[in-house]
Amino acid sequence: MATDQVFIYTMNRGVQGGAWSRYIFPWTIEHFAHLENTLYMRHGDIVSYAIEDVHNDDGQPYEGVIQWPWLDFGAPGTNKLLDAFDIVGYGPLGCKIQIGYDQGDLNAFTVEYDIPSDSLNAQIIPLPLTAPTMSVKLTFPGL
Repeated sequence: MATDQVFIYTMNRGVQGGAWSRYIFPWTIEHFAHLENTLYMRHGDIVSYAIEDVHNDDGQPYEGVIQWPWLDFGAPGTNKLLDAFDIVGYGPLGCKIQIGYDQGDLNAFTVEYDIPSDSLNAQIIPLPLTAPTMSVKLTFPGL
């Protein structure tokens, strides 16, 4: 089956479990092959391979998106109040944040807010919201 999305599970040493990453390619992948530490992908008559530490496609920047699943933050099914938050991370251009507030509507997110990549040395960032579950989504601009 052809796809343009790849899900990769990464196991980390010293940490129980691991994490899933989702990659969306600009073309439909028809076949995969793995040889030693190289992943080859066929799309049409072209064969590409993944190169570690290359973070753009043909020199074109792309956005990085990190989204957490729907989190209960306490007792399931009861509304929780989010007043404000801090963020710690690395992004030379900062990032944008959105909070999902309706698990039944996967498009129900707050408007995007531009935030610095590290707010601990500044003031807490206000974002009042009430919902039974929330999904945090960070979008980093491409370089």
